[in-house]
Amino acid sequence: MFNTACGVKIPYPEKIEEKFVKLENAIRFNISFEKLESFVKDFINGLSEPLFLVIHLPLNEKEEKKLRTSESCPYHSEVLYLDGQTKQQILDILSLYGQILLNDGLSQFGIAAHKTGDELFIQKYKLVDIYCKDDNKYLPLLKKYGIEETIKLITVWDTFSHEHPGQCEIVTFNNQDIYDVVEELKAMGMYVGKVVED
Repeated sequence: MFNTACGVKIPYPEKIEEKFVKLENAIRFNISFEKLESFVKDFINGLSEPLFLVIHLPLNEKEEKKLRTSESCPYHSEVLYLDGQTKQQILDILSLYGQILLNDGLSQFGIAAHKTGDELFIQKYKLVDIYCKDDNKYLPLLKKYGIEETIKLITVWDTFSHEHPGQCEIVTFNNQDIYDVVEELKAMGMYVGKVVED
């Protein structure tokens, strides 16, 4: 059975298979949640330093009210970066905050190498993309986790309907949520790169 994060609810997990599809300069895949943390760590260890962490997070209610002046206006997210990190620094962040980053349903995050641009990006509903120039580089890692190639990838988005939507929710561990994590990461040098419409 395909497992999902605490902050994610999908109507038909039995329809999701651990498969990948090659896109232009990217690989997109499904991975069952119990394997995700280990996969992320393996990916980090294969990157060349320095690294950066990116978090894509909906604006908090106070900030959103400033930008969203009517019901017809789109919602907004901020894209935050923490640059110039070593592998160990990123792994330490995962050790401290991984439970929230990996389980939270509202946020998206990625880890990438400054020089090569290779990036692992975990989208909403924990659909995962690897951005890279040479997709063959990551085929052994996908194989290690039992993720096989397919022509057409069925993702959680393909299973949703008006009657059976998915749900993404904020999670809290030890009285902390993703907004608390971001505030602590700002003290380490994380900054807002841009604000985007959702």
